[in-house]
Amino acid sequence: MVDDDPSVRASLSQMLESAGFRVRTASDGAAALEAMGRECPYFVITDWLMHPMDGIDFCRAIRRRKLPHYVYVVLLTGRSQSDDIIAGLNAGADDFVTKPVSNGELVARLQAGARVLELESQLSQLARCDTLTGLLNRRTFHQLLEKEWNRAIRYHHPLSAVMMDLDRFKPINDTYGHMAGDAVLRDVAGMIVQRCRCPDYACRWGGEEFCLLLPDTDEAGARTWAQRCCAAIAETRFTVGTRKLSIAASFGVAQWHEGMESPERLLDLADRALYAAKKAGGERVVCHSSIAAGETVLAGSEG
Repeated sequence: MVDDDPSVRASLSQMLESAGFRVRTASDGAAALEAMGRECPYFVITDWLMHPMDGIDFCRAIRRRKLPHYVYVVLLTGRSQSDDIIAGLNAGADDFVTKPVSNGELVARLQAGARVLELESQLSQLARCDTLTGLLNRRTFHQLLEKEWNRAIRYHHPLSAVMMDLDRFKPINDTYGHMAGDAVLRDVAGMIVQRCRCPDYACRWGGEEFCLLLPDTDEAGARTWAQRCCAAIAETRFTVGTRKLSIAASFGVAQWHEGMESPERLLDLADRALYAAKKAGGERVVCHSSIAAGETVLAGSEG
């Protein structure tokens, strides 16, 4: 709630808090922008006439910022001319409430805005996630990989990737149908999420293959994570109709190191380790470091 009149801030804040909102206040746009940098709100209610930054400039400043989610902006104003409304909407406002403010109208408009925010959240989720498993899709995963890659380089923190592929999965689709296979993929995705920390990222790479990015985790830690996940999948009986099915998974692990040329190289090394795990019979974890010496010898013999 942004207004340079302390009495307006106090009265509207009290009313909104009684309606169930958690409210923070600011006396001007600059102070509000600073507060938004610490904790981004879902709604901004701002007066139009303020100094030194008025509501229009404040709206523009909000829309220029890269925020973690959409912010619904309501302008409070005594203006009702068409040109004024157009100017406010063009600046980034979503709605208007005329002064003097009707408490019931303001709450109703915020409730309408909440429906817009819920829809925006659902669309954002669809754009970021795989529709079957709810895990990240590859496009979003690559964006996050780039961010974590840069952070690892800047602070010299460990960063590991795990490639994972389900063994003996094709017979499930062939024997019981793709709906059964989809159910197993969803269950496996749930098992992966349960074993992830908040900083970790899980992606459905394609088909029955998954990719994990584990920030602040070295190869030994990533191997431990993969071994536990491998054992959990092998021990689980997946329900398909009235049947209980068993599957297994193979894992390839790689860690970022100084001099690695790109984030894609990290995934490539994890994928090579996964290939080695599959070639060795599956249902196991292979780290790239354990096969690197063999690759060096092979390259030397070819040379």
